[in-house]
Amino acid sequence: MIKIKNYENLNIHFSNYSWALEALKNSPFVVVRRAPILDKLIPIGIRGNLRSQRLAAFLPFSDIDCIFSPTYIVEKKLWLQNFHIKNTNIYSAIEALYKIFEEYNLKWGICGSAGFELITKIPTVTENSDLDIMIKIETADKLFSAASAKELCKKLFDIKVKIDIQIETPKGAVALTEYASETNPILIRTINGPKLIYREKLGVIL
Repeated sequence: MIKIKNYENLNIHFSNYSWALEALKNSPFVVVRRAPILDKLIPIGIRGNLRSQRLAAFLPFSDIDCIFSPTYIVEKKLWLQNFHIKNTNIYSAIEALYKIFEEYNLKWGICGSAGFELITKIPTVTENSDLDIMIKIETADKLFSAASAKELCKKLFDIKVKIDIQIETPKGAVALTEYASETNPILIRTINGPKLIYREKLGVIL
């Protein structure tokens, strides 16, 4: 997630998206989209109050104020400081995940509506919200087997919140459930769109 300096450089006709202008005035934060960076413009998304209020745009590098990664949220345990989230099922789900991921020594982060709220402190999560999680595996010395993924999925079964987990690799993102199923080839989400790739070519997860 990015805190921006100046929303006026986004080249958006805000007359057509008054909700987006209001959102940025209230909280100058945007999310990064999975798309190529072109001409030093970062693909970003603007979130409104409603699920239908999502707008794609591009942000110049010069207008970045701060960058907050999903893993930053976990490193700082930001959910412990958020009174609103403490009163939802999301809080207990995050606490349960924290203990589970410690067992596997995995680097992970919180995305989606929960991640957005934990950074911006704008109440976004509801009792019906899903919990979007990313597991980050960057180097070949951090191998994560399909057997480990399958075992992890079983441990997540008793958590009451619906959880969507993506494994982030240098080549793109793979859904944990699909990876655990041992299908081959496997669907990977890249900056150039989804594609099928054979597991052995992923490198960091086998």
